[in-house]
Amino acid sequence: MARKPIPRDLPPPAHLVSGFPGFDEALSKQASLTDHLRKIALRLQSASPRAFYSMREVVNQFDLPLRTVALAYEALEHEGLLNRRRSSHTLLVGKKISPRKHVRAVVGIPVWLHAMVVAPYSRLFHVELEDRLRQHGFVADLIFFRGEEVTSPDFAQRLIEHNLDYVLWHTPHPQGMDVLRSLRDHGVRQLLVQPIDCRLSIALPTYLQDWQTAYATLAAAWHEAGIRHVIVPDPVYLPSRRAKSAFAQTLSRTGLEVHFVESTAENLRTHVKAHRKGACAVAFIDQEGADTICNEEPVIIEDLIRLCRVAFCRGPIRMPYFHHRDARIDIVRFSATEIATRIASDLSETLGASQKVLHTFQASFMPQVSFRASTELL
Repeated sequence: MARKPIPRDLPPPAHLVSGFPGFDEALSKQASLTDHLRKIALRLQSASPRAFYSMREVVNQFDLPLRTVALAYEALEHEGLLNRRRSSHTLLVGKKISPRKHVRAVVGIPVWLHAMVVAPYSRLFHVELEDRLRQHGFVADLIFFRGEEVTSPDFAQRLIEHNLDYVLWHTPHPQGMDVLRSLRDHGVRQLLVQPIDCRLSIALPTYLQDWQTAYATLAAAWHEAGIRHVIVPDPVYLPSRRAKSAFAQTLSRTGLEVHFVESTAENLRTHVKAHRKGACAVAFIDQEGADTICNEEPVIIEDLIRLCRVAFCRGPIRMPYFHHRDARIDIVRFSATEIATRIASDLSETLGASQKVLHTFQASFMPQVSFRASTELL
């Protein structure tokens, strides 16, 4: 079936070269063409969108390669003047834009790819946050990054180019302070979610996460169960390394002796076997390190779970090996739904410029969670 004709009401293609002085040999032809087409587009722009000249018509009028014209059209599309429809036609965007629904603000959410893969909490939090922000009239712009990017000035520039109204950082990396300062200098409003035991020294509105109360509950339960020694693989993630002192102090107040050891599965098993069965426990306080140890040596971890209590103290990690095996672990975690709901609700009430702590979330201790029965949690 023949394609429906596209209505065109612009002056004939010869209008394109009207008033054009020609290309200056000292300047880029692409830049000169882009500038000339921009002037024509602005002059011909009306309230509603209308079909613009095809790239072939421009090629014929200016005797230029198609690639040069395509790059000029691409530049004008990025500026919001043109809208190219592949294999169809190019629209000259109208002056009046009528969105179907009012958007209150665009909220940028930097997302660490590693956390999305490893941590069920991270996946659920971002799904819940996007959904709740949308319900309140916001648009969530998830901006994915790799670990090393967060310290780069290029990452700050990438965030700035998203034209965000807010940036919500969940556990910003201590080495990414320059990125936070750069965004603040550009007038981007920021919200932080960060742990009490590894808080950044920057004046921005902050939600705190209190792990220590749940750690005290865990320590009391372990002490009552006869546990006196806690073996902790040395964390590799910088925020976790900074938090390990507070963790050890909390457990020590309940009479537990904390031992930090080399982060390998076999080394953990060796230290556990050096104690009487049931008298010690293993605590992972670093998800990055826990992922490496547990998913590279799941058989050894299964053996550890038979020998002693094992706890994931910064939330659970994804361990497919245990999805169909009967094993139980202790977990200290936050509710992703609770945090996402509170943040979206606060934003809907239009947060001011306050630099204070907005709210403190409390972690919960969950003893002896079954892998098999709780795969959606783990």
